[in-house]
Amino acid sequence: MATGSRVLVVDDEAAVRDMLCRALAQRGYASRAAENGLEAMSVLQEEEHAVVLTDIRMPELDGLALLERIKARWPLTEVILITGVFELRSGVQAMRQGAYDYVTKPFTIDDVVVAVERALCKRDLELQNRYYRENLEQEVELRTLELLESKQHVQRLFVSMLRTLANSLEAKDVYTHGHSERVARNAVRVAEHLQLPNTDLSRLELAGLLHDIGKIGVREEVLHKPGSLTDDEYEHIKTHCRLGARILRPIEDFAPILDYVVHHHERADGRGYPDGLRGGELSVGAKILAICDAHDAMTSERPYRSPYTQEHASKELLRCRGTQFDAEITDVFIEILERDMVAPAAAV
Repeated sequence: MATGSRVLVVDDEAAVRDMLCRALAQRGYASRAAENGLEAMSVLQEEEHAVVLTDIRMPELDGLALLERIKARWPLTEVILITGVFELRSGVQAMRQGAYDYVTKPFTIDDVVVAVERALCKRDLELQNRYYRENLEQEVELRTLELLESKQHVQRLFVSMLRTLANSLEAKDVYTHGHSERVARNAVRVAEHLQLPNTDLSRLELAGLLHDIGKIGVREEVLHKPGSLTDDEYEHIKTHCRLGARILRPIEDFAPILDYVVHHHERADGRGYPDGLRGGELSVGAKILAICDAHDAMTSERPYRSPYTQEHASKELLRCRGTQFDAEITDVFIEILERDMVAPAAAV
């Protein structure tokens, strides 16, 4: 993956620039150097670079200002900050503003190379995500035609593609990374407690992994908006439930989980979406996904709030027992929480 990828090294110390460029070139990267942010902008205007490795403290245009300009002009270019020990706060803040990672001085060449390789992996996932967003309908039609020739082979490819799509969608957002995996894992634990058949366990796990696949069709500025959504934006994001089912429908073996995917945002009191179903109209699978999805959202960090503690989340689930969430399933889920069987949200 690394061979030929262009990396721009930006540092006002010539010795550091030369050392990094030589080391990266030896590992197959097409490296180029700039001594400050303004020169780096000129280089980027000449040719695209996959990764920019930049010092924070530089004259004329420092690393943080350079990061802001790069993300505004070339959002797919990954930026790695080089920070001093006493600049860690700036490094963390830079990541919230779009930087992929930071390395601290003194660093080793291996530290830098690992950071660059990871940044390139993330960039590749984003390029795949863009491709699928732009060509989703054509891809689904192609997979459907292949199904007629070799159903079993195409099903494996389709599941793999969808999981890659789901993973790449979450990889773009540090706040939701791992969400679907956690929802799937916790849904299976609830189903096991309810002693549902093994077939239902497998279906719930698959539905948990793919329940948000429809978000691939949601506009990024809405999906990652840090503040409150407008009414129109909320209506737009609600479409992901039906779109998810539409994406999965071409594979007939997915038929049993379509209901779970479509209705994982329904409520026990009928005030959910997209169909406003209530209580007995909802499948057990949809009810389980609803509470697992909500719990993980509460206990994960978001750009506009800190994660709930488990105690706070449990109180919120109990408050919504019988209104938003099925009463019996809420009791089961709380019991599992108290027994420490539900994995906490991954640290951000």
